[in-house]
Amino acid sequence: MKPTPLRPRPAQRGMTLVEVLVGLAIGMIGMLVIFQTVSVWNARTRATTAGNDSQVTGTIAMFNIERDLRLAGQGFGTATTPVMGCQVSGYDGQASAAVGFPMAPIVIVDNTLTNRPDEIAALYGTSPYFTTDQRYGAGTAHSIGTYDRTGFKSGDLVVVSNTGGAQPATADCQLVEVTDNSSTADTKTLSFVDTVPYTHFYRNNVSAPPRFNTAAGIGASFPSGKVFSLGPVPHRMVWSIVNGVLGKTDEFQVTGFFPIAEGVVDMKAEYGYDEDANTMIADDEWRKALPVAADWTRVRAIRVALLVRSRNYEKPGVANSAEQNYTAANPKWHQGGTVPTDFFMRNVDGSADTFADGDLDPNNWRNYRYTVYEKIFPVRNVIWGQ
Repeated sequence: MKPTPLRPRPAQRGMTLVEVLVGLAIGMIGMLVIFQTVSVWNARTRATTAGNDSQVTGTIAMFNIERDLRLAGQGFGTATTPVMGCQVSGYDGQASAAVGFPMAPIVIVDNTLTNRPDEIAALYGTSPYFTTDQRYGAGTAHSIGTYDRTGFKSGDLVVVSNTGGAQPATADCQLVEVTDNSSTADTKTLSFVDTVPYTHFYRNNVSAPPRFNTAAGIGASFPSGKVFSLGPVPHRMVWSIVNGVLGKTDEFQVTGFFPIAEGVVDMKAEYGYDEDANTMIADDEWRKALPVAADWTRVRAIRVALLVRSRNYEKPGVANSAEQNYTAANPKWHQGGTVPTDFFMRNVDGSADTFADGDLDPNNWRNYRYTVYEKIFPVRNVIWGQ
């Protein structure tokens, strides 16, 4: 047979310009899709991460506030109506200044009129001994004769009160520092000298001059009454918000502002005041301020609301697009437990609100997410004491 002749292969001409342009267009479309996906993913990731940070911030903030509020009233929760809430006077020799504070477990500073965050002050003692109030008589300028001084140690700060009148918080109260509880003449005398160094029970028996006693002592207005132990280092923790940071200041120990949680922009608080004395707090018994001549023994609980702002700036986008489309509504807290009440919103830098919905500015509070934390804390030391 005659062999089939081999046909020459066609010449290799390569890709045409049209094919190159089509491939380039497909590649660019794929890259655009990838970048768009990454952009959306990154935005959602930042929002989720910032939301998680806000949850951690709110949890830490509420936990620390709860600790102080649950301790509030420790050492004087058994005070009677004329004594609870009395104005305690004294003198701090170290600071060379007068000392004054209400002997109330929790005090709310209502800043609604100025559209500022509220402040909360919690007062509690730190005695390691479970000591209730003790009656006393035979008082002198620098000593009292108690019915039982068990649990009172040298170095304790105590509040000495007289019996007071018939109205709430009418007792005279004074802060003194116990310098001697070891009198061998009897087992009931508590002394509080003003200048002589004494043996401090809580400081490994180191001798030091008293800090809170004066030459005048307690004076003649305390012939009898009750004495309350606040322990060696009592605290009056004042919770406040400074430049978007929640923190506390110990007024009793004269410490500076200690930051706790960043991103908390507002705090609201109200008393649960048992006005009808039925041991329960109804919705209409929650109030921002106590009535005139309030009975502090009826303050049964405290409601706290914290507003936490996310750190992630989220600019408003086009509706139904892949971009974020977010504008924050005015956050609310439940005043009285039932009434949704707006938080007063300011610019992120703390200045007055100057923006509207959709304004693309990082200073616009509407371009951030918010979480509200609300909780009720029973004033348990007072409840148990009464």
